[in-house]
Amino acid sequence: MYTTKLPKVISAEDLLSTPIPPTKWIIPGLLPAGLALFAGPSKAGKSWLTLWLCLQVAQGKPVWGREIEPHTVLYLSLEDTLNRLQDRLFRLVGSEDTPEKLILQTECLGIGQGLENQIVSFLYNNSDTGLVVIDREQPIFTDPDGHVPHPDTFTRHLRKMYKQCGLSEDYHLHTLRHFYATYLLQEGTSKQVAASLLGHADTAFLERTYCHPQDVAKQQAAKLMQDLLNNQNPCYVAFMKNKNRKAKKAG
Repeated sequence: MYTTKLPKVISAEDLLSTPIPPTKWIIPGLLPAGLALFAGPSKAGKSWLTLWLCLQVAQGKPVWGREIEPHTVLYLSLEDTLNRLQDRLFRLVGSEDTPEKLILQTECLGIGQGLENQIVSFLYNNSDTGLVVIDREQPIFTDPDGHVPHPDTFTRHLRKMYKQCGLSEDYHLHTLRHFYATYLLQEGTSKQVAASLLGHADTAFLERTYCHPQDVAKQQAAKLMQDLLNNQNPCYVAFMKNKNRKAKKAG
């Protein structure tokens, strides 16, 4: 039997009378304490920007006009080598003082394989740590044996669920995405909104991939034209009367 832990409910009256500590900021108004995800297109400069932010936090230097306090920073730069990191540091730091509070590492264990203990140990030995960054290319999520799961692992589990529910095994994970996109469009959601929800930069890919003509929609469109051409249709009758009047005047 599965139980679901419901979110805590609190009345507005209790909330207003409850003392709540202010948000702790690593970079005021930009990066709060806790978990944050920094994402962007490939080759957009994420690693460069991340390293610069780590330097600013480690040195206690302003970030876009925001004053910050110096903290120890652990930067797990798993997409880099020490040579490339050194080159980038020389470019960013120049002749400035060496940022002693920035700790760099290019390898780490996976989640469930010791990464958590590795970070906890670092935090224990560096109590003033304010930021831990994982810039990854190495696998973080692994199976219990430390191996990277095969890309088809999730699909195999999904097909087992299909079989249990009496659904066709021809369905795949992307079928759910197609269904979601088709449902949005059929219910009148604009292409711009649908594209945004699906994570597309514009509507072009949406139109090429997901805007499949629906049989019902095609039948409805054909019926509209049939009704328009029907002799009993008021629009058609008015059109023909106007056409006949023009023909008589011309004659």
